[in-house]
Amino acid sequence: MSKELKNNLYATRAQDIVLGAVLIFASVLWLILPTGAGVGGASAAVIYHDGRAVAELPLDRQGRRSFSFEAGAISVEAVPGRGVRIAESNCPAKICVHAGWINKPGETIACLPNKLLVEIKGEKQEYDAVIY
Repeated sequence: MSKELKNNLYATRAQDIVLGAVLIFASVLWLILPTGAGVGGASAAVIYHDGRAVAELPLDRQGRRSFSFEAGAISVEAVPGRGVRIAESNCPAKICVHAGWINKPGETIACLPNKLLVEIKGEKQEYDAVIY
């Protein structure tokens, strides 16, 4: 391969710079813009015990509900802007308490000893699927 041909192949052209800038801009834009999946539309947290809905906490105002079940007492708290969490539980491992805040439609917290499930309901839900 001649030296002149090699220099022409590896030379930077204006089209290369424009293409690189467009790719970088598109990548940054893709990372910044929201997709809409699982965002917004959350209206309430529904609390289920043993498969039945026992309470609902709206996410637009502060609230707290306490329950007493076979495994002990449990308290669910909702705070506007943060979401909902299990604030206190008498279960042994307290995994439900350590789960923290949830605020997107479809998210859940479970307390297995108390047979309790807290689920965020809303218009849009984040998809969870496996495609083969």
